Amino acid sequence: VAGVVAAAVVGRAGPRLVRTEPPIRSSSPGPRAGYSRRVVLLGGVAFALMLCEGVANDWSALQVQERLGSPESVAALAFGAFSATMTIGRFVADRVTARFGSAAVIRYGTLVAAVGIGAVALSPWLVLTLAGWALFGLGLSGALPQLFSAAGNLDSGSPGANMSRVVGLGYLGFLAGPACIGWIAEATSLTTAMVVPLACVLLAALLAPVLTPTAPTR
Repeated sequence: VAGVVAAAVVGRAGPRLVRTEPPIRSSSPGPRAGYSRRVVLLGGVAFALMLCEGVANDWSALQVQERLGSPESVAALAFGAFSATMTIGRFVADRVTARFGSAAVIRYGTLVAAVGIGAVALSPWLVLTLAGWALFGLGLSGALPQLFSAAGNLDSGSPGANMSRVVGLGYLGFLAGPACIGWIAEATSLTTAMVVPLACVLLAALLAPVLTPTAPTR
């Protein structure tokens, strides 16, 4: 009984005992302010580059197996080469960016990736194909972090909202890329489908000068 009475008293008097503050109106731009043309541009390139990562993750070993007839244990080295150089590149990307700038990292990194995926598509030799996947990972490693950094440093909109949109579009490419490659490979071949990531990295290299014109270097 005492518990019921206490609950009733607290329920009636509680709101008066709690100090309420009027809602704070934020002067920052609303969510839609993040949908500027530059956010769309950065997000589109992030989509293209993460599509490339998804392709390497899902199809690199199968591409080596299909094109060269390598056993599974050897073909798996393609993904290992890609992952190793991607990891190394991410560790040193900050120092490279501090010296050469974000636009240069994106431009020359994606050109290195283009050379790598070109070797993957054209080479009849296992060693050169594995080297191609390694170059592909190394070239991609520094580009994406610079895109995300540029999104967070845009003058318009909320930095968090800008970055979340660019990252979201990027991961959409990561998920859609392998499926896209699968459809093309079914109609042609897996090696022919490598033209898609090649086009993506060349597009990023072409757009590099306008992607990060105001992004500060460290």
